[in-house]
Amino acid sequence: MRKPIMAAAIAAMVLTATVALAGPTAEKKCEAAKNSAAGKYAACRQAARKGVVSTGDTAKYDAAIAKCETKFAEAWQKAIDSASSAGVTCTDAALAASDYKSVIDRHTSNIATALAGGELVTGSCGNGIIDADEDCDFGAPGDQTCDGATAGAAPYGTVSCGAGCTSSTSSCFACPGKNFGGSCWRFGAQGASCTDTCANVGMSYDSATKTFAGSDGTAENCSALAQAIFSSYTSPPAPTPWSYTSFTSTGVGCSLVNGAPPHIYRDTNPTLGDATNSSFSRFCACH
Repeated sequence: MRKPIMAAAIAAMVLTATVALAGPTAEKKCEAAKNSAAGKYAACRQAARKGVVSTGDTAKYDAAIAKCETKFAEAWQKAIDSASSAGVTCTDAALAASDYKSVIDRHTSNIATALAGGELVTGSCGNGIIDADEDCDFGAPGDQTCDGATAGAAPYGTVSCGAGCTSSTSSCFACPGKNFGGSCWRFGAQGASCTDTCANVGMSYDSATKTFAGSDGTAENCSALAQAIFSSYTSPPAPTPWSYTSFTSTGVGCSLVNGAPPHIYRDTNPTLGDATNSSFSRFCACH
């Protein structure tokens, strides 16, 4: 009786070994490969940070980060391709490599910031998701605007996400010029474009420059705007008497040319944000 019992035991051991040697499924192989890729990417970013801290060579750092990103993308896609070749789909197919990359970027940057003496973000704040006790999160700023957050007192700029994942209006500001016709206006330096005039105060060119007082606006709006602007600005002095002329030039819209006396002009060519004329100072709407 001993031989049959022993044979049965050996058969059971062989069956168990066969099951154990079957190895992971293609889905699990994809999961494992992506874990490896994510870990290597995080380590690569920290190694690049080590380099720039040690040498101060930011160009080399940028190149190293770009190389990290390329390797990560290639490894991630290789895992997906391997699963596809086996006729399966990775279990995280609903998520893209960029979703994981943004999380890894935030966490490695968080560590780098703390190591440099900054704040170490812990808990749910900093996970890129606006949780129940937060009104924003780093990477997910929420939908507040400066206009709404300050009840119109400082409608320009951007609501930022501050410490503790609470919204901050420290970057919001009032119109650094003249509110007129529903827009914020700046009087540009002679020869400057509206794009640069707005950028100089941290704002962007607004199409009201064209639609309100420029080529798509009206002469009356241009004249009224100029008078409103000169009630706020002291240089150059307001034209006395007012003189208004339409002309065709380079797309500078409603402008002033310093002469004797100064004249208000409205360019009838299509108004452009980047247009300049060395003799003209433009009236620029900014947002």
